[in-house]
Amino acid sequence: MTPQFHPDDAITNTSLLQKAIDSAAGGGRVVVPKGIWSITTLNLKSGTTLVIPREATLRAHTNLDDYPVYEQCASNHDRQPYHLIRIADASNVTIEGDGTIDGQGPAFWDPPLPGSPWIRHRIKRPSPLLEIRDSSNIVLRDFTIVESPGWTVHTLRCRQIRIDGLKIRNHMFGPNNDGLDITGCSDVLISNCDITGCDDNIIIKSMPDAPTCERISVTNCILESNCGNLGIGAETYGIIRDVTMTNCVIRNGLRPIMVEMWDAGLVENLVVSNVTGRCFTDINPVRPIYLDVQYHGRRDGKLGILRNVNISGVTMTTQGRCVLTCAQGGIMENITLRDIHLRLEKMEDPLVTVARSKSVQMSNDSPGARDARALIVADSIRQLSLLNVVSDWAEQSPVPFHALWCRDLKRAFIDCPHLYPSSPQVPPLVQSNSELTVRSLAGK
Repeated sequence: MTPQFHPDDAITNTSLLQKAIDSAAGGGRVVVPKGIWSITTLNLKSGTTLVIPREATLRAHTNLDDYPVYEQCASNHDRQPYHLIRIADASNVTIEGDGTIDGQGPAFWDPPLPGSPWIRHRIKRPSPLLEIRDSSNIVLRDFTIVESPGWTVHTLRCRQIRIDGLKIRNHMFGPNNDGLDITGCSDVLISNCDITGCDDNIIIKSMPDAPTCERISVTNCILESNCGNLGIGAETYGIIRDVTMTNCVIRNGLRPIMVEMWDAGLVENLVVSNVTGRCFTDINPVRPIYLDVQYHGRRDGKLGILRNVNISGVTMTTQGRCVLTCAQGGIMENITLRDIHLRLEKMEDPLVTVARSKSVQMSNDSPGARDARALIVADSIRQLSLLNVVSDWAEQSPVPFHALWCRDLKRAFIDCPHLYPSSPQVPPLVQSNSELTVRSLAGK
């Protein structure tokens, strides 16, 4: 008797689909039947196209004992040895269609602790849900992913990756359910994606087992997160270079544009342009633009290098500051913010919100800067240019905010005639130990 698909028979469904995938290797297509099918892990082979049509759903089986166990990453607990779809050592593989992959995240989580909104993950869960490693010419196109238990899509040591038109709908307080994690890859095109969830929507990383990430383009995406939207880091062990992020809309975010360097690597040649949206979450403190080089608790004396960053054409409604910080001894250089429009509503007080936060994402190696009351905070930077940064105070702030707070700047240039403090009584500029040329600054 020929076995048939059954909605809840994950073992049979996986076996049938895997046999079809194996038969299609080298140039075939496998079309998932209409319906909701529980599965464990599918391994896609070179030359295969997996089609998930409209009205078809692949749903993660909730018993991890039935999953094969793959490589475990000791340095990152979100890189688990369990996955729903895996592509390894393959080329010319496509996943496409208008259907859905359901990660069944709540089945792998525990409820929040009292008084906290954050859902807690169990140690074992399918994460990343889609794991793509050591592969080339991979296309992910048009399908939807919902409720990932952890990281959603992870590409590791891959080249020539195209991710287009994906819709990801994860829980806004889910445990580290990143949208797209790009680790140690080259020649990656990400476009037309609509991603909601928590942690980071699109993040580029360099890890010990994947040190170089380069030639990455992100464009035309709509993003929402209670954490980061467009980011690099925080893992920066090796080199990340030649990255563009453009024409994106932030539905909401805690850190819409961010580079966090927790390791002593190199990040260079980053261009971010034409980004608009809201930076106004219930989680504080928010930072529409956040660049930070720090030790992250290390005691080896080594710090990362961040250089050649150009951020322009950003319009953001926000309640928080732009924070650019580098721990003493690190290198942050050639940083340009141009044509930045900040509409400021219900400004949070960093002396309150930073102090009560236990997050490591708080410029913790830059005391004084991390909670400075200023719209732009800049600490330990060489060749900083602020050009046409505009502050638009939608309402009177009860907290006095300077326009610019800076310390230890070398060869900095400011030309911002419409960058105002919170009121005429507040000095626009607070600076110490800085080589600063101010062509214009409102109120100065």
